[in-house]
Amino acid sequence: MNNIDLFRKDLLGANTWAQRKDGVRIDLLDNLTKEELKIAETELIHALSLRDDWPVIGVGHIQSKAALPKLYELLHKSSGPMKVTIAHSIFQICQDAQMIDIVLNTMPAITNPYELIDILYYLPDFNHKSITELHHSYRNHTDYLVAYNATQALGLPTGEVVERFRDK
Repeated sequence: MNNIDLFRKDLLGANTWAQRKDGVRIDLLDNLTKEELKIAETELIHALSLRDDWPVIGVGHIQSKAALPKLYELLHKSSGPMKVTIAHSIFQICQDAQMIDIVLNTMPAITNPYELIDILYYLPDFNHKSITELHHSYRNHTDYLVAYNATQALGLPTGEVVERFRDK
């Protein structure tokens, strides 16, 4: 199977637990030729919606300027983790500083630990003092997995988090 077919099967068309359990296969985009990447970009933009964050993550990763109008449109309709994911992709593409405020305003309302875990890994990409401070606050979260992943996403040793939760 060639690279564009793998992209279509395991990123764009991933709809089983087995395909999604380890997260977005960004490597599939990295392995595409320039010509294949143009095709993938068009297909990712066409797939952009509020129902699936993988195309959103994909266009952010490839820094698709062509995706910006649709991303901004979806941003205004989104909430919670999807809003943070879209803001992250927009920031990756064009460094729009308004995305920092959106993340800072949206993150505190997200309380589901499983929703928090994925988006914690986007926060370091903003490289902004206020977001970094917010990110550090999640290291003290009452849920072990949130605290652990917040620490890991910051690139810090997780031993302290493990010890803190060991006796609980």
